[in-house]
Amino acid sequence: MGNGMTLGLAMIVKNESAVLARVLDGIKNAVDEIVIVDTGSTDDTVEIARRYTDEVYAFVWADDFSAARNFALSKVTADYWIWLDADDIVPPNTANAIARLMRKKALTADIIMMPYVAAVDENGKPTFAYHRERILRNVPRNRWQGAVHEAVELSGMVISLNEPIIHAKPTDRTNGTRNLDIYEKLIASGRTLSPRERYYYGRELFYNGRTADAARELGAFVDGDGGFAANKADACLLLSDCFSALNDERSAMQAALYRFAFTTPDGEGCCKVGALFFAHGDYRTAAHWYRLALRSKPNVKSGAFVQADYYGIIPLIWLTVCYDRLGETKKAYAYHRRAKKLRPNDKSVIANDEYFTAKGFSDV
Repeated sequence: MGNGMTLGLAMIVKNESAVLARVLDGIKNAVDEIVIVDTGSTDDTVEIARRYTDEVYAFVWADDFSAARNFALSKVTADYWIWLDADDIVPPNTANAIARLMRKKALTADIIMMPYVAAVDENGKPTFAYHRERILRNVPRNRWQGAVHEAVELSGMVISLNEPIIHAKPTDRTNGTRNLDIYEKLIASGRTLSPRERYYYGRELFYNGRTADAARELGAFVDGDGGFAANKADACLLLSDCFSALNDERSAMQAALYRFAFTTPDGEGCCKVGALFFAHGDYRTAAHWYRLALRSKPNVKSGAFVQADYYGIIPLIWLTVCYDRLGETKKAYAYHRRAKKLRPNDKSVIANDEYFTAKGFSDV
C-alpha cells in the first residue's frame, strides 16, 4: 500500500458464499492484510475466502459476536484495522478514500468514523444511515464489547471520512430471534445488562412483537443513568410505538415529545408527533409538526439512526393529506407537486397524483 500506515481487514463470516466475493473485491486493493474468521460455514465460504487470503481461521461460535471479532483482531498485524460484514458493499470512491487516508505517514487518529448506509431508495440515494467506528488503531483498547450489537468504545482522536460503506443484506435473510435469544441467555445467566445493552434488548423485544416487555425495558433505559443521547432519543420513538400498540395514546405522545430532551427537533421526531396529532384528527397541528420535519436537516454524524425520508418525502406526503383534509386544496396540491418532483415513482405520490388529476389539477 505504500509508505503510509498499514491496514488490516478483520471479518467474521458464516455461510456467506453469495456475497463474500463482492465485499472482498471492493476492499482488497485498499488493505494490506485480510483476516477472515469462519464461525461454522456449511457452504463454500471458506473456499472463497482462501482465494483472497491465507489468513482464514476457524472459531467455535459461542453466542458472542465480540469474542469472534476479537479473535479475528488477535490475528491482525497491521497498524490499523477495518471491519466489514460479508453483506457490505465498498463503493470504489470509498475504497479510494480509505487508501488515500492510509497513505498519510503522519496519520495520528485513533478511530475513523464512516457513514453506514443500511437502505437506499430506487435512485440509490441513502434513506437510512448512521455513523459508525470503522477504521481503528490496532491497540488493545480498541477491541469489541458486547455479545450482540457489539461496538468499540470511542477514545483518543476521532476523525471522520464522508464516504460510506453500504450494508446490502440479502432480502431473504433474517436474524429471527437470534439476537433476542442471546440477550435472554445473558440475563438468565445472571448478567446485568449495561445501558447500551438494555437499549438494544428493548429494540429486539419490540421487533419480535413483545410490545409490553419492550416498553418496560425501553422506559427503564430512557429513565436510567448512562447510555448515549442518540440511543435515548431513538428509544423514545420506539417507546411511543409501544404505547400506541398498547392503546395508551397519552403515553405515546409523552414518549414522542420526550425525544426532544435528548436531541433537537428532527425529521424522525417531528414526523412521529405529527402522526399522533393526525391520528386524533388535529390536522392543523399535525401539519405544523410535518413542516418542522421538512425544515430540519439530517445529521448522520450525530450517531443516531438517520432516515432521510423523514426530512423529505414523508412530511411532503402527509402535508398534502393534512391540507386536503383541512379543505386547503391548493396548498395540498403545492406540497404534492414537491413530493412528485422528489419521488415521482412513490406509490403514495402516484395515488395522490391520480386524486388531484380527478379534481382537475394539472402541472401543465
